[in-house]
Amino acid sequence: MKRLGLVAALLAAAAVLAATASAATTTTYHGIFSGPVVYNCETAPPPAIASGTWNVALHGTAVASVTVNILVDGKHHVSFGYGKFEQLTPKNGETFAVAISTAAGPLRVSLTGDTFVYQIAPYHLSGLDCESVTYNGIRTG
Repeated sequence: MKRLGLVAALLAAAAVLAATASAATTTTYHGIFSGPVVYNCETAPPPAIASGTWNVALHGTAVASVTVNILVDGKHHVSFGYGKFEQLTPKNGETFAVAISTAAGPLRVSLTGDTFVYQIAPYHLSGLDCESVTYNGIRTG
């Protein structure tokens, strides 16, 4: 009788773990940065080209992990990975949108179709004050 109770308890625990795992599905996207950096500033820096990689993992519907490696004109600009981005309600056909506060300003990352947008608005850092600074990319997977 004790053995039957133990088997039932193990089966129940396995069912709870399986249900928890399926409820916490992670969806991943990745791609590259490509094209000009878009400076929306009164006094913009010289034109620059962004390249690099990005990865986004949506964990359920509340948080996301984002890693980026951005090069500007072939030189390292910023790299980071952070697992606590807030998922936003997507708008205007977006697949996803996530956000976090940075030293430069509020960062919003989104994907619409295969177009990836990494935008800090407003942007205030190192003497550069802009309505926004945007790095565009494309989804490769």
